[in-house]
Amino acid sequence: MKSLLLLFFIMIFFIACDSGRTPKGIIAEKEMIDVLTDVHLVDGYASVMYADSSRNAIAALYMAIYKKHNTDSVGIRKSLEYYSRHPDELTVMYESVNTKLKALEKRETDLEVAKQLKEQAKFDKERKLQDLKNKLKLDSVRNDSLNKQYIKIDTFKVVPLKRLFLQDVWKREKMKMKLDSITKDSLKNARIK
Repeated sequence: MKSLLLLFFIMIFFIACDSGRTPKGIIAEKEMIDVLTDVHLVDGYASVMYADSSRNAIAALYMAIYKKHNTDSVGIRKSLEYYSRHPDELTVMYESVNTKLKALEKRETDLEVAKQLKEQAKFDKERKLQDLKNKLKLDSVRNDSLNKQYIKIDTFKVVPLKRLFLQDVWKREKMKMKLDSITKDSLKNARIK
C-alpha cells in the first residue's frame, strides 16, 4: 500500500511539473506576442474613434486579426488565461509587445518627419521659384521704364525724362531755400524787436 501511495504521489508530481510545453489549443508564445500587438493596435485605434460609428469597423479589424493568426476570440481568451497563470512568461511577452509597439511608433514618426521635410523642401522650392518670377517681373518693369526714359514734349523736340525730373527737383529745392531764408529773416526780425 505504501508503494502504491508513493507511486501515486510521484505520478502527480510529474504531471504537475509542466515540462515547459504549452497545452493544446493555446497560442505559442511568439505568435501570442504578434496577436497581442495587433490587438493593442486595434484597441488604440478604437479609443480615438466615436463609439457609435466605430462598432462595425472595430469588429471587422478584430476579425482580420483572427483570420491573420488562424484563431478566434475563444482561442485568444484561453491563451490569455493560460499565460495569466504563468506571470513570468506573460511579463516577457508584454515586454516584447511594448518593444514592438515602440518600434512601430518610431517608424511612423520617422515617416511623418520625412513627409514633412519633403513637403517643406517642395514649399521652399516653389517659394524660390515665385521669388525668382517676381524678381524677373520687377526687372522687366524696370527695363520697360528705362526704355521709356525719353518723353516727347513736342513733335520735334525730345527731352530725356531724367532731365525733366532733375529740373523739377531743382525747382523744388530752390523754393525750399527761399522759404527757409524768409523764415530765418522773419525770426531774426522777431528777436530784434
